[in-house]
Amino acid sequence: MSELRTALSRLFTILGFGLLAVMSSATHQSVAAECADIPVAVVGPMTGDWAVYGDEIRRGAQLATDDINAKGGIGGCKLALTVLDDQGNPDAAIAMAKTLAKDRIRFVVGHYNSGASIPAAQIYAKNNTLMVSPASTNPTLTEFKLWNVARTAGRDDVQGTFAGEYMAGHFPARNLAVVSDGTPYGDGLADKARKALRAKRHPEKLATKIPYDQADFADLIRKMRAAKIEIVFFAGLAGQLGPLIRQTDEAGLHVQFISGDGAMVKDLTVLAGPAIENTLIAFSPEDRSNPAAANVVARFRSQGFEPEAYTLKSYAAVQVIAGGIGMAGVQAPRLVAAAIRSGKPISTVLGDLTFDAKGDRREPDVAMYVWTRQANGGFSLKPMK
Repeated sequence: MSELRTALSRLFTILGFGLLAVMSSATHQSVAAECADIPVAVVGPMTGDWAVYGDEIRRGAQLATDDINAKGGIGGCKLALTVLDDQGNPDAAIAMAKTLAKDRIRFVVGHYNSGASIPAAQIYAKNNTLMVSPASTNPTLTEFKLWNVARTAGRDDVQGTFAGEYMAGHFPARNLAVVSDGTPYGDGLADKARKALRAKRHPEKLATKIPYDQADFADLIRKMRAAKIEIVFFAGLAGQLGPLIRQTDEAGLHVQFISGDGAMVKDLTVLAGPAIENTLIAFSPEDRSNPAAANVVARFRSQGFEPEAYTLKSYAAVQVIAGGIGMAGVQAPRLVAAAIRSGKPISTVLGDLTFDAKGDRREPDVAMYVWTRQANGGFSLKPMK
C-alpha cells in the first residue's frame, strides 16, 4: 500500500510540474504576443536639395528595421518605422522634434545635417527621446554633452585634423591656404586643420573666410595669387567649392584643392567642370567594402539601389538603437543611451562599433578620396591608395 501511495505521489508531482510548465509557456507566449511595437522615426531631407541623402537614410533605416523584425524583433517586440521630412531645415527639424515628443516616439534615426540635428537634439533631450544620427558630423552635436545623442558618422574635427596632417605630410614644402565658408561647419573644420598644420610645424600661409552665399571669388583668387598659394583646404560645401575650383582654373591659377564631406555631392563635377580632376575629399571610408556589410550591400543592389554615402550608416544607426535596447534590457531611452555609451561593442554593418561617453564613435571614420578622369572623359571619386 505504501508503495502504491509513493507511486501515485510521484505521478501527481510529475503532472504538477508539467502543468506548471504548460502554464508558464502559455503565459510567456501571451506576453510575447502582446508585446507592443517599438516606434522609431527616421527624419531627414526627403524632399529638397538634399533629398538624395534623405532617401539613402530612409532606405538604410527601413531595411535594417525589416531585417531586425524578420528575426523576431527585440525581445519579441517589433520596430515600427515612421518617416518624416525636415527638408534639412532647422525650423522644420524643431517642429518635427516637437511632433515626435507629442506622439511619444522615443527613438529617432536622424537628422541629416548638423544644423537640423543640433536644435532637434535639445528638444529630444527634454522629452525623453534618444537620437542616433547617421550623417551629422559637427562636433557641437556631442559637445553639448546631452544624454540622448549618438552618431554612426564621424566628426568634422576628425576630418579637419586628418586633412591638416595629410597636407603637412604630402605637401611639406608648399604654400598652404585654409579657407572657411564662415558657417559653424566650415569654421570647425578649418580650425582643426590649422591646429594640425601648426602641430606639424607647417602653418598655413593664408587663412581667410568667405561669406556663405558668395558666388564671385575674384578677390579670394587675388589673395591666393599674391600669397603664391599652391594647396587650398576649403572648409565648406560643394555649392561654393565647385565654382571656386572653376573660377580659379579660369583665372590661370592652378592649385590643389582639398575639402571635407560637405563637398561630397555627385554634381560637384558639374559645378567645377574639368578642373575637378585631382581634387581631394576627406570623407568616411568606403562602407560598402566592409566585410560586415557584404550581405546587405548585395541585397540593396539586387533591388537596383546602390547603397552609397549614408545608407549603411543609417542601417547601422537602427542596429545601434536595437543593440542598446538589448543591452539595457528595457526600452527606457536614458538607460538605452547609457548602454550605447558604455563602450561595449555593438555589431553593425560597419563592423563592431563602440561609443564614448559623448556618443561619438571610438573607431576612426575618415579616408582621402580623389576625383579622377575616366576613359570616357567623365570623372569619378575613388579612394586614394
